[in-house]
Amino acid sequence: MCTAIRIGDCFGRNLDLDYSFNQNVIFIPAKFNIKYNYVTDNISPNKVLGMGIVIDNYPLLSDGFNQFGLAGAGLNFPNNAKFFPYDKHKINISPYELLPYILRNFKSVKEVKSYLNKVNFLDKPFSNTLPLAPLHYIFADKNESIVVESSYKGLVIYDNQFDVLTNNPDFEYHKNNANRYLNLTNQYPTNKIPNLKLEADSVGFGSMGLLGDYSSSSRFIKAFYLAKFVNLPKEDSKKIATFINCLTSLSFIQGVCKSVKGEFERTLYSSCMDLTNLTYSYKTECGLSIHSINMDEPSLDGLKIYDLLD
Repeated sequence: MCTAIRIGDCFGRNLDLDYSFNQNVIFIPAKFNIKYNYVTDNISPNKVLGMGIVIDNYPLLSDGFNQFGLAGAGLNFPNNAKFFPYDKHKINISPYELLPYILRNFKSVKEVKSYLNKVNFLDKPFSNTLPLAPLHYIFADKNESIVVESSYKGLVIYDNQFDVLTNNPDFEYHKNNANRYLNLTNQYPTNKIPNLKLEADSVGFGSMGLLGDYSSSSRFIKAFYLAKFVNLPKEDSKKIATFINCLTSLSFIQGVCKSVKGEFERTLYSSCMDLTNLTYSYKTECGLSIHSINMDEPSLDGLKIYDLLD
């Protein structure tokens, strides 16, 4: 399970799993050469900073952003994600290549949308021992976001007016389900019933009906409520802390939910990508502190891996 959200110029996510995959913050310098199956980087690729793992010197990203403020993340989409054989009429890219390729080669969501219309998600795993993860994707910049799903319907790109993404069902369901919560508001309630003197006994009545369970559909509703109403402070450190607090309110604490395997789902980390100041901030599952890393690593030729701090 996972939750991603964009608020203003901040984008980030909770990564929720029932096991750790030994993730680290990874900096991919412009000079680093990534080998793809059927595509190639631009002549001058972008710098990328994100979270993931490195296998055989290849960065497998779960989320990240570039110096132009374009960000993306992959979220679990089991039993719905479908990838396809090679198609000679399209641009073929494997899902594990998608995040690094998009972030290395594009500057905005508008550019990504135009590119993805020509793409086939290739059913080719990273290796025989590392199968393709069933994911769907969210890409965001400071102005907008999109959702990308490759399923039995083919590749569908959604304009994401909610600026959030969770997991199953598909995004079409989440869009339609949101119509049930059009009464949600951050306003102090007023009495709308005639001939009765009624008064609220506390603040928060405008959010009555806001869901608080851990299902992906409920997290979607709570996440888009936060995305639309939270005011991020202007001061950078307070902005990041407020954003991380939003994700904390959507996180899994070990013990509250078991997965189908019988293990406890938990939020391994919460991330905040400041798309203006180009910092990647995170808080780990049991950490009390927020740690920030700036993208400014101009002289590197190889990957730089940062150990996660609690």
